[in-house]
This record gives sequence, structure tokens and C-alpha cells, in this order.
Amino acid sequence: MQFLIEKRNYLILGIIVLLVIWILFNLFSKKEVYMDSFDYFGESITIKVYDKVNQDNLSEDIDKILKSYEGGEKDDDLLEYGRLLYMKSNGYIDISDTNLVKALRRGEDYKFSSKINDDDFKDFDLDMIKASYAISEVCDYFKQNNIESYIINEGGNVITGDSYDDDKYTVSLSKYDSEEVLDIVLLENKSLYTLNKSDEITEYSVNPKTSEAVDNFDSVSVIANDNLTADMLVRTLFLMSEDEGRKYIENFNAEALWQKGDEISMTNGFKNYLQK
Repeated sequence: MQFLIEKRNYLILGIIVLLVIWILFNLFSKKEVYMDSFDYFGESITIKVYDKVNQDNLSEDIDKILKSYEGGEKDDDLLEYGRLLYMKSNGYIDISDTNLVKALRRGEDYKFSSKINDDDFKDFDLDMIKASYAISEVCDYFKQNNIESYIINEGGNVITGDSYDDDKYTVSLSKYDSEEVLDIVLLENKSLYTLNKSDEITEYSVNPKTSEAVDNFDSVSVIANDNLTADMLVRTLFLMSEDEGRKYIENFNAEALWQKGDEISMTNGFKNYLQK
């Protein structure tokens, strides 16, 4: 009997020791949240990483990536990507339409003809694609360095990696021109991009296929697997009719939401990302 009691006591002691070890392991291996902001491309880019990283080195590396695009070192890459965007968007995104945008802002008629394949691209609007392309390189850097859990806020657009602590990232989707929350979106390894109507003519509201400014929607939001696809789709859908946009987005693993006044519509799959 005494032997059984001693055996039970050793068993209990062993369980307690294992429990203490487990608590200490979780305490000291807990991921330290990294957070930093970078001012590039006329906006603030905020990045949070939930994996354990060397914070100083990470900030330096991210800054170096973003600075290379701001300084023009990657213009050749941007030009190549701009031409790819032109094809993928069926001509709705055209970085060679700078003079068209300027003319429409002056209230002038302008019959635009694409120069997307011209060798002289000094008048091309590379700025319109710099931010999203630079952020995609940051995401590639994360992948190469085994950084998996992160969220990036790029001017209101959100890019997420793996979840942390078994929770998806919660992002509020607002009603157009209001602080009122339309819904809460749950994301993991997805990007949410939103494009809102402006009071003035911008490169996003000019349709290079018709040489006219459009006013189809107050706001369009897109959820896609990566930020480049989300950015391309939201800009393309903003210039299309909703019917045309619904057919177009079927070619991609993505979902969309349209706002026009009090009318809100979305693809069926978009509802799956909304908080229940």
C-alpha cells in the first residue's frame, strides 16, 4: 500500500513538473509583436508582425525595399508590371494615360490612344502602381524569411498573413464617406482593397477605353489572395458596370462589394468573410 501511495505521489509530482515546464515554455517563447510605420508614396504604411524577429533589422530591410521604389531604382520593374496590368485588366488600367487625366481635369476633351508599349515612358504614371508593387515585395521578403503572421495597412488597404493565437484578423469595412461601420471582415492570408470615389478626377476614375471620367460607384471593395490581385481588381471593377464586373471577377479567386448611395451589393462569396 505504501508503495502505491509513493508511486502516486511521484506521478503527481511529475505532472506538476511537466505543467511548470509547459507554462515557462509558453511564457518565454511567446511571440513578441513587432510594429512600425513607414511614410512612403504619400501615405503611412503600418506593419505588425507576430512572429519573433530582430526588430531593428526588420525595419531597416523594409525601409530599404520601400525606398528603392520611391527613389526610382525599380522603374523598369514597374514598367513591366504596368504592361502586365494593362493586359490583365483588359485595358482598364493604363499607366500611359497621364495626358488624358490632365486634360479631363482641365475640362478638355481628349481622344486617348494607349502608348503602353512605347519605349519612351517618361510621361507614364508609375506612381499609381508603386505602393502595391512595393508592398508585394515586402510580402515576398516575409516569405523568404519565414515570417508568416503579419498584417499590413497600406493607406487603408489591408494585407494579412497567417493568423495568430488561432484568431483571424478583424478589419472594419466602413460605409462610403462615413465613419459608420458597414461590417467586420475576417481575414487570413488575404488582402482587402477598397477604392472610394473622389470629389475630383483622379487616375482611378478615368476610363482609358472611353477617354471619359466615370461615376459608377461610391466605393468598391475586393478580397483576393494577394495584394496585387486585389489592387488590380478593385481598380478595374471601379470602372466597369456591376454586371460587367461580376462576370470579370469570376476569372479570379476573389470577391467584391459595391456601394452606391444606400445600395450595397456583393458577390455571394464575400459574405463568407463577414463576421457572423
